[in-house]
Amino acid sequence: MGGKLRVAIITENFLPKIDGVTLTLARLLEDLHTRGVETILLGPKSELKEYAGCRLYGAPGIPFSTYPGLKINFLPPSFLHQLRQFNPDVIHIVDPICLGIQSLVCVKIFFPDVPLVTSQDTNIPTYAAVFGFPYFLRRCWAVSRYVHSLAQITLVPSPSTARVLEAKGFTSLRACSRGVDLGLFDPTLRTQSLRKDWGLDARDLVILAPGRLSPEKNLAFLVESVSLLPPDIASRIVLVFVGMGPMTAELQDLCFKQNLRARFLGQITGEALGRAFASADIMCTPSYTETFGQVTLEAMASGLPVVGLHAEGTCDLVTHLHTGLLLDVHRASDVQWHSNDPILDTTDRIATYANAAKIFLPDMETRRILVQRYAALLELLIRDSRLRAQMGGAALTVARDYTWERCTASMVSAYEDVVRSRRARTPALSIGPCLDWLVVLLSVVVAGLTQVSYLIPTAADLGL
Repeated sequence: MGGKLRVAIITENFLPKIDGVTLTLARLLEDLHTRGVETILLGPKSELKEYAGCRLYGAPGIPFSTYPGLKINFLPPSFLHQLRQFNPDVIHIVDPICLGIQSLVCVKIFFPDVPLVTSQDTNIPTYAAVFGFPYFLRRCWAVSRYVHSLAQITLVPSPSTARVLEAKGFTSLRACSRGVDLGLFDPTLRTQSLRKDWGLDARDLVILAPGRLSPEKNLAFLVESVSLLPPDIASRIVLVFVGMGPMTAELQDLCFKQNLRARFLGQITGEALGRAFASADIMCTPSYTETFGQVTLEAMASGLPVVGLHAEGTCDLVTHLHTGLLLDVHRASDVQWHSNDPILDTTDRIATYANAAKIFLPDMETRRILVQRYAALLELLIRDSRLRAQMGGAALTVARDYTWERCTASMVSAYEDVVRSRRARTPALSIGPCLDWLVVLLSVVVAGLTQVSYLIPTAADLGL
């Protein structure tokens, strides 16, 4: 390609909020800047005006009370002028929900010949169900499928998510995994002084549970499983939670009631985060709502074996019996299975919210069985130090292949592919600030109607 590539990114979420998506975007901007790619980004309004050479534009928003830390954002008409001035080669919309839907409307009207890339890093229908929105899931998936069909390429963070979306009719998918900072997450950062601060003695072990402390992470299941460990090893275990979220108080109370030793470190970053990961012994990820699992990769880079579920996102990173132990929830929850062997071989069927949520409900017998079998996997690793070391070493080897450079190269390749396949460019349509406002108002109406459409069932939602 001749000249510098110019990429405009529009996202529902960005720094200073910290999660897998925002950190990935931040690292992408850093690497794109190094490669000489020019970027601008529209995200939630914040104090940040620039990041890694990328000009940041803020979208006003209102707090989203159901999920603290998020906002419902609105496209500022002034950004359309900035976008025309920037004259992008590619427009990349990340997880179009509200701001992304508005942007799609405006892009299709004002920039019809500019190639469009979308990302599906978060399965919105899943989160809607987790947080109790009265949406019909099949309608949610149908709308999401249509939205992403407007792009030439939809990027997803893992092969398993690509398979899940393909089964739901999504097309033009391309898996583009994330990377890990091997300087920050490093087994050599392990420190006995930190373990002592956590109240450990020489025989004690740390089970690390990093990430947002939120219902979709299934962390109450982890606490229940640890509470079932035999007394001789339960007394040696300290649960360390790294992160914050709406379930913090509930998890603290649950650990207290179960008489578990637990430490809640809150949100930590930088070298302190790397030391916390490296100073643990086992990482647990009982979530079945991931599309990648950034904290899982970071734990592997820290030399930790992983105990998780054979689920979307996790199964791409963790290999059962090699880098950790995965519980196949569909096989393990079979009440007819009488084997005492906790290490069941995994099958081709991975756990997702759609097929696993019911078997994890508190009053289900299947949940009781899964808690017991997850506890059995934990016990196996806790008792076998040689197996922990073997799996931790294998996890580190795998993690070293997940470089940010490879991630950025995949992203740039997608950008370049859509640029090569585009039609001849025509100038972006400019119709004056008054009509810009009218189109933005139209886009807000469309975004609102999109949310309303989730309340309209499909025939499949009604079982017809």
